[in-house]
Amino acid sequence: MKSLSVFLLICAPVLCSDDDFFLKESDDQVVFNAFEKAKQHRGLFLNALETREAEDSKYNYYGVYLKFIEGETVEYLWLGDVQKYKDFYIGVIISEPRLLSDTKSGKTIGFKASDIYDWQLTEKQSGNSLGAFLFCATSDAEYLKSSSFTCDL
Repeated sequence: MKSLSVFLLICAPVLCSDDDFFLKESDDQVVFNAFEKAKQHRGLFLNALETREAEDSKYNYYGVYLKFIEGETVEYLWLGDVQKYKDFYIGVIISEPRLLSDTKSGKTIGFKASDIYDWQLTEKQSGNSLGAFLFCATSDAEYLKSSSFTCDL
């Protein structure tokens, strides 16, 4: 049986112009733990989306990290401008796909809540970013602090 490695594109969604790209094995415990933490706290993100259009909404950035598969190639990409649409969600791919040929940056994608591997919210008032659990798990603590990431929810 062929072993399939998972490629992860790690970047802060707000800062995706400087994407860092590296290989992580599909059974990497750091990745697994980050995705589990994102899943545990996904309700916070989904509740924030429910009030996105409200005048008193606390957030001004809504992003998700989704898994894309083309044949045997797997890549995770960030979507921005995420919003609820009918009984599902939509967002625009903001990461530049490095391995996929049919998936393009700028494309609008529909998805279900269960498709979310990671998520990020940015608070309007403080500018602090919540979520981005994989980024938090793989980045330097000083950088995270200086960039206003709140990694402990």
